[in-house]
This record gives sequence, C-alpha cells and structure tokens, in this order.
Amino acid sequence: MTALAAAPSIALRPVPWKRLAWVTWRRYRFTLISVLGILAVLTVSLFIAGQHARTAYEALQTCHPKSAANCRYLDETFHNTYGSIGFLGTFLMLLPGILGAFAGGPLLARELETGTFRYAWTQGVGRMRWAAALVVPGAVGIAMIMVSFGAVITWREQPLIEYGATTRLDVAIFPVSGLAVAGWAMAGFALGVLAGLLWRRVLPAVATAFGVWFGLAYLAAKDLRPHYLAPLQTTSLNLSSHNFFVSQWWTKAGVRVSDSEINRILQALGADVSGNQVKVHVSSGGAPDPIRTLIQQGYTQVTSYQPVSRYWTMQWIEFGWLAAFSLVLLGATFWLLHRRTG
Repeated sequence: MTALAAAPSIALRPVPWKRLAWVTWRRYRFTLISVLGILAVLTVSLFIAGQHARTAYEALQTCHPKSAANCRYLDETFHNTYGSIGFLGTFLMLLPGILGAFAGGPLLARELETGTFRYAWTQGVGRMRWAAALVVPGAVGIAMIMVSFGAVITWREQPLIEYGATTRLDVAIFPVSGLAVAGWAMAGFALGVLAGLLWRRVLPAVATAFGVWFGLAYLAAKDLRPHYLAPLQTTSLNLSSHNFFVSQWWTKAGVRVSDSEINRILQALGADVSGNQVKVHVSSGGAPDPIRTLIQQGYTQVTSYQPVSRYWTMQWIEFGWLAAFSLVLLGATFWLLHRRTG
C-alpha cells in the first residue's frame, strides 16, 4: 500500500508596497481626475471673479476724493457686486465635506458591496495592508489638494478682506482657507471610510458621511470656533470690521440689561433690537440717533469679538482637533476591519 505524502504548503509572500501603490493609482485615477477636473473649473471661475474684484477694488482705491459722487458710486457698486458670498460661496463652504465623503465613502464600501474584497484578502495582500494602501494615500491626497484650493479661495477673497466687507475669520472663509480646509476634508474622508465599512454600500455611506460632516461643521461655526480662545471685549463703537464679532449686549452702571429693556427704549426712538445685535431702523423726519441716545442715558454697548490677529492660532486649533478626530475615525475603521470575519 502506497502512502501519499501531503503536498507542502506554500506561504504567499506579501505583495510589495510598490505594487500596492500601482493598484492604488489604478483605483484612484478616476476619482482623482474627476476631483481635479471639478477643482480646475472652480479655480478658473474664482480666478476670473478675483481678477474682476481686484480691478474694481483698485479703481475704488485710486478714486479721489472719496466724497465725490463717482467714488461713492464705485464704493456702492463694489459692495453690492462682491460683498455677498452668494451661491458659489455657500457651495465652497460645503466642498471639503462633499469631496471628502465622495472620495472616502466608496473606498471600502464598493469592495464590500460587490464582494471583490474576498479576492483582495486572499492574494497575498491581506485586509489591513489592502486598506492601508487605499486609505492613507487618499487622506493625504485630499488634504493636500484642498490646501492648494484653499489658497485660491484666499486669493479671491483678499480684495473683500482689505475693503472690510468680510474678515478672514468669517464663517464663509475661515473653514475653506489656511490649514482648516485640510482638516475638514480629512474629516469628511474619514467619515466616508468608516461609514462605508459599516454600511457596506456606497450611497448610504456617502449620504451618512456628509450628513454627519455637515452637522459637525455647523456646530463648529456656531458654538466651537468663536470660543477657541477667550473672546476680547470692548465698549468702542468703532471696532474694525476685520475682526470677528461674537456677541453684543448693553450694560448700565456695569450691570447687563435685558434685550427687552433696550428694545422698549429703541422702539420709542424708531429703532429695534433683534437677538443680541442692535438693528437700527431710524424713522424719517430727523429722528435722533438711537445708539447715541442710549449712551446719553447711561447705557454702554459691549462687544465680544475675536481679533483677526488670532487667525493662524485658531487655524492650528481647528486643524488639530479635526486631524485628531479623523485619526480616531480611521483607527476605529482599521480596528473594526481587523475584527471582521470576512
């Protein structure tokens, strides 16, 4: 009787990182080309708008005297034309989250949805090396691309910042410039990757990632960013528009008074108060200045603000916590992937 020898097992050698890089490029090329195409179109649009804004601002700056009718017309035209962020500005605020979610969401979800992940895990790659080869270049790439695009947005907004129509700390500029834009893009990407692993489907992953990102961005703009550093306070009525106003209230004899009390006084003078911002609507017929009247009656207006000089400090703070948040999400993704049974 002949005994059959067991066939020797052949251990698969791990696929070299160089070859994984080639696979990553093949995987990312369509997404990369699409993202760069969209950003190229937006860059051209921003460049054209920025050139027009700079030309109009230069004409305004060289117009003298400032009280002349043509100078006032140039000033009003510049403010009405470029002073509002419009639809494009709103879209740019959402762009880091959109690109991040659409780049990160399908990364694992597409493989899990189609079942091709089983092939990748059994070809000498392994789930962790496979995921690392996809996730790490994606996170770094989306951050670098958005930092470059953020520089274009900053260039576009520079005339408006110098004019005083907006500030570098404005909610429409701060998160899409400097380092913060990289943090927001990475957060969207990390949310997309984790959501893709949990959902195992592309569309729900992208929708969930962007929804969570939007909520986080809203929370940061409304509650977190104004208090990264303790706001300064001033009673000056001539605070530079380059600073970011946090809140405003009135005091009398050092004691804060309610908005309703101020509102009653202002209504009698033809003005009103909305929230914590004084809205002056002076009636015609030579009505007295309501702000000056309040001051004459012993009231003091106090303004809480973040000075524009804190821009880079706040940028590092925002980038820091967003980067940490993204690393936690990606760490959770790798941990969950490692525990998967297939």
